[in-house]
Amino acid sequence: MKTSVSLSLFKADKNAPVLFQGDIETNIPLIREMGYEGVDLFVEDPRAAVSRRAIGLLESHGLETGVVMPAALAGQGLFLGDREKAVRDEIIVRMKEIIAYASEVKGMVSLGLVRGSVGKGDAYDEFFRRFQDSIEKILPFAESCGVELVIEPINRYEINTLNSSEEAYRFIEETGLPLYLMLDTFHMNIEDRSVLGSLRLCGDRIRHIHFLDSNRLAPGMGHLDMEGIYRVLKEIRYDGFLCLEALAKPDGETCAKKGIEFFKKIGLL
Repeated sequence: MKTSVSLSLFKADKNAPVLFQGDIETNIPLIREMGYEGVDLFVEDPRAAVSRRAIGLLESHGLETGVVMPAALAGQGLFLGDREKAVRDEIIVRMKEIIAYASEVKGMVSLGLVRGSVGKGDAYDEFFRRFQDSIEKILPFAESCGVELVIEPINRYEINTLNSSEEAYRFIEETGLPLYLMLDTFHMNIEDRSVLGSLRLCGDRIRHIHFLDSNRLAPGMGHLDMEGIYRVLKEIRYDGFLCLEALAKPDGETCAKKGIEFFKKIGLL
């Protein structure tokens, strides 16, 4: 397993789970110096100058990219399951731009907040029909770029679709879509009957882990048994990233250092 942190290439909301943002010329070397091996990238515009500079900086400092996070599109009101066809058409175009960028940094792309919620007067089956249709329009391009798409279950307070790991797992199984899972222990602690049980259920569908304590901070800063979770990940032979997509509390660097302390304690670093 490898370690990574969240890095935003644009000014994110203060409550976003982003440890580092702005000044990538300082933050990217700092992340590597601290001992992390990769990042999850929050990207707003793949064509922006900062997005282009990030590619070279990550490469020159030996940092890999786990997942490219398109959450900024959701912040702009763009959702893959939206009732309006014009909105779905626009996000499909924007997602293809994100996917092309992900291919450059050799990362995956998240289908998290961008899937959207079921609104008043809408029906769940109609939402999922639209969501699946949008995915099917994106998949051929993603496959041509060699980019995997990962569904992230997100807790009910942020979205009302695919909240639990089991729901996301069943969606993939039932649709037969070539999708994978990005599980987040913070969300799992809220929605899943058993974090450990969900990890075992999802098994080889898991491509990425957001490795967070109960309070969405670094392991050891909350009350989850993070060492027990790590042991189960070893048991199921997960070999991807453990990413601190955490809140920057008390600040990003301090939280990232706490993560390094934990990873050293369990022998990962």
